[in-house]
Amino acid sequence: MNDQSVCQAAAMTTITTRDGRTLRVRSLSAPDAVLLERMFYRLSPQTIYRRFFIAAEHASPELVHKSAQRLAVINPQREAALVALADEQDGEEAVAVARFARLPHNPKVAEASILVRDDYQGTGVGRKLMELLIAEARKSGLERLILLTHADNTAMIRLATGLGLPFKGRHAEGLYEIHLLLQPQSETKFEFISNG
Repeated sequence: MNDQSVCQAAAMTTITTRDGRTLRVRSLSAPDAVLLERMFYRLSPQTIYRRFFIAAEHASPELVHKSAQRLAVINPQREAALVALADEQDGEEAVAVARFARLPHNPKVAEASILVRDDYQGTGVGRKLMELLIAEARKSGLERLILLTHADNTAMIRLATGLGLPFKGRHAEGLYEIHLLLQPQSETKFEFISNG
């Protein structure tokens, strides 16, 4: 599978939440910036802080707009992003996004993240989207995913460590870094990457 197909493999997938809602999952693309922007304004201050590491009041409309535009543009050589979509009263809306981006100095390892809208948290969307993202990561030859979250974000830590994959975690300055091992043959190389 080539890098271009990494970002297209999840097109037209559907998932069902624990409470019976059906969502469509597909690759994120540049026109989805407007969906990301609308999704942001439906997040709680706590979710904003935990995902973006900033206080909600510091997210100006200009910053939100520019960030949504930037995050919606995917470089298929190093990134993949999946968006979960729901049909709502005003039309199609994004309710969750999961992504990874390869590390510049180690293309077999990528940083990953997930964001779930508050009204869909606890419904199984995060786990299902992460499982799809992991499948994409494996297809693209990645050996490890790294997730960084606040040390008190127990829901995120429980999600990442409950995926059934070998993992290592470490605390650092109020954060928790989780390394998920994707390829069994990489076990001998399963060491933390220094950020220094």
